[in-house]
Amino acid sequence: WLVWNLTKGKVHVTDYSNASRTMLFNIYDLDWDDEILAELDIPRSMLPTVKPSSHVYGSADPLIFGSEIPIAGIAGDQQAALFGQACYEQGMAKNTYGTGCFMLMNTGETAVPSKNGLLTTIAWGVDDKVEYALEGSIFIAGAVVQWLRDELKIIDNAPQSEVYATKVDDTDGVYLVPAFVGLGAPYWDMYARGAIVGLTRGTKREHIIRAALEAIAYQTRDVLEAMEKDSGIKLSMLKVDGGAVRNNFLM
Repeated sequence: WLVWNLTKGKVHVTDYSNASRTMLFNIYDLDWDDEILAELDIPRSMLPTVKPSSHVYGSADPLIFGSEIPIAGIAGDQQAALFGQACYEQGMAKNTYGTGCFMLMNTGETAVPSKNGLLTTIAWGVDDKVEYALEGSIFIAGAVVQWLRDELKIIDNAPQSEVYATKVDDTDGVYLVPAFVGLGAPYWDMYARGAIVGLTRGTKREHIIRAALEAIAYQTRDVLEAMEKDSGIKLSMLKVDGGAVRNNFLM
């Protein structure tokens, strides 16, 4: 859509990483899957040409920027984050801590079919080489801090969650499951709902806040372990980004 508009309709193209997210693209053959297109009655003619992520696709219309600027790179958002975090080697991963979490592990030039609730995707196509990744999406991460602030009203702002969490040594047996909209990877349970367990007369708001932050870490570990099971690759590095990385306790 961006390239189409930048070129004033002259170029209809996408890259491997975006095409792989449509579920219409054969990530092994690097082409639209005719069987799936036929099943869903989608004409191939309406789909864009698919090129590597690093490629000169065309040029922006000179009326937009004052001159014809080459368009030479396209990438899906999470794959772009993986690349931007310099996770170029097999076994390197990044986790974006936003409202939810999006964790990707580079699996190299091998597409690893997941048996543990993860998505197998193309990471990018660069220098005539296609690299793949495993992705796990967590629905609720930073959103649990928003919930503490806006619904429970036990903090006034997000930074306070770190302050209160570090006022206690542990959660005193309290666990929080932030399944407010079900659970994402690796469980994919749309019927799961949130819970706070282990409450006693001695439970303080600090315990609940700490349990909420630890829940983000527990969910991350679940995805990480699923990636290692699927790929047989031991995680060598986890890089992080997103708004929640400001929370030093969470990190």
